[in-house]
Amino acid sequence: FGGDTFIDLLVSHLIDDFYGQQRNDQNEDDPLIAGSKTSTLSTRPKLNDPTALQRLHEASTTAIHELSNKSRSEINVPYLTMDMTTRQPRHLKLGMSRNVVNGEVETWIRNKLVPHLMKKQENNPSMSVLSQATPPPTNLASLFSSTIMCALEQTSHTPFMLRAILVVGGGARIPLVREAMKEGVGYLAGEAYAVGSGGKGKRLIMPEGEMCDELGVLGAAVWGSSR
Repeated sequence: FGGDTFIDLLVSHLIDDFYGQQRNDQNEDDPLIAGSKTSTLSTRPKLNDPTALQRLHEASTTAIHELSNKSRSEINVPYLTMDMTTRQPRHLKLGMSRNVVNGEVETWIRNKLVPHLMKKQENNPSMSVLSQATPPPTNLASLFSSTIMCALEQTSHTPFMLRAILVVGGGARIPLVREAMKEGVGYLAGEAYAVGSGGKGKRLIMPEGEMCDELGVLGAAVWGSSR
């Protein structure tokens, strides 16, 4: 779960919005748009036009990167498909708000990811990733707090016993992920955890820029050597 999740869900949103304009005149089983909202956990969008799907993925990747620094991004994909009635090309051009993408992610977490994790946990308790002591997560912040609490329960630790939490990876650049982590950790242990003694020394560490990439590579190297 990270940046790719945001990209995939944005692609699905664009497919539903762009091709959905023709749905009133088409059968629900239209092979071109079928599967854009899959019933499985996977966020990977489906479209029976590989070229169009690739172009939507590239445009969505650019948009997600821009939305990490801005509240809106312009998505422009010319000549995406052909209108079969008029035989004229159709172009995708629209403004995308960060809030729209965040809403898609939060909906997927609430309706797909959490039910999947809970069902998996019921079938195999040893594979638990959600805390038994907290309510089922409803958004990314509560998902973070639940998974962190579950890890602590398995080691008989408390949130106050952790020296720090270091957040790295592509997803760590996304504002929703950063804010959700702050809220999730704050829910577990309050401001005393996020700020060290005397108001100094952050214990929730979210590096930015090149440092985030360097730590990601270092972590992968350490993990790989231990395997």
